[in-house]
Amino acid sequence: MKKRVFCTLKILSAVLALIAISLNPLHANYNGECWVVSGGDTVYKLNADGMADPTIIPGLTQAQAAVIDPKSGVVWIAVSAANLVFRYDTAHPDPNQAFSQLPPIERPHSVSVNPTDGTVWVGGINTVQKFSADGTQVLAAVTGVHEPTVAVNSTDGSCWVTDSRGTIARYSAAGAAAATSPVKLKEPKYVSVNSTSGNAWVTDPHGNVIVKLSPSGQELLRVTELKLPSSPSVNQRDGNLWVVADGNTLVKLSASGQKLLEVPAGMAVLSICASSQDGGVWVADQFGSTFQGGVSKFSADGQQLFENPIPQPSFVSVGNWAGQ
Repeated sequence: MKKRVFCTLKILSAVLALIAISLNPLHANYNGECWVVSGGDTVYKLNADGMADPTIIPGLTQAQAAVIDPKSGVVWIAVSAANLVFRYDTAHPDPNQAFSQLPPIERPHSVSVNPTDGTVWVGGINTVQKFSADGTQVLAAVTGVHEPTVAVNSTDGSCWVTDSRGTIARYSAAGAAAATSPVKLKEPKYVSVNSTSGNAWVTDPHGNVIVKLSPSGQELLRVTELKLPSSPSVNQRDGNLWVVADGNTLVKLSASGQKLLEVPAGMAVLSICASSQDGGVWVADQFGSTFQGGVSKFSADGQQLFENPIPQPSFVSVGNWAGQ
């Protein structure tokens, strides 16, 4: 118990230190920036052109995700070892008040923001919780799930939840069960939702399968020719899906599941995130061209546009919202 309290205090101290020395003017306007988790202990912000922004959040412990709300500019950061999620308000006029801490959730690792109302869904080790936009209230909770990942539909506020034991379900904005898919997978680990259609893409790396589900959970299509598919990310404007295959290849699938392109993306790609503004995709490669790590962006036609040598990146996110 003492060790956990010490760990939490250490993280909070680092956060406060960051606020005091931050060089970045606070603003709410989202301009295509990418947020990156590096080495599990630092969060970086990259501008849309890939150049580093002065915003750096250090001193974290096993950070799993840093997700931007493109409407408000709020960044939600899941720190697994501390059982905490932080809310970082980039638009707050007082830097000393920019950070706040959400109620504890055990080993948070998956985060999905609804820009329509600012709420956020967080997957912990055995629960999913929905938090209010200011981070002070738990609005809904889903229990009885194991290592869930989450993806919110910004159109109706519902949230898709995977369970690593094989099941997939959708919950209403109030947290009530809305649909349970009859599809059973070996170990579904990732989910991405198209907020226009309400369809969800789920990948099972160990089963070498991707399924596309209707809002009611019915299987619409299945892709089985990709090895170790991971980190699916839907382009909200055209419904195309970017996904990683075999840990090193970028694949773009059409909304109907047809392979549109396949390009080498690195040696150990852990996370990607599609940019619906231009159809491109951001890529976190643990090695990169320097063998120390790099974050790249690829264009809609698969051309690498740039690379920033971020050390050991494990997670990338950009804002996707129909109201942009």
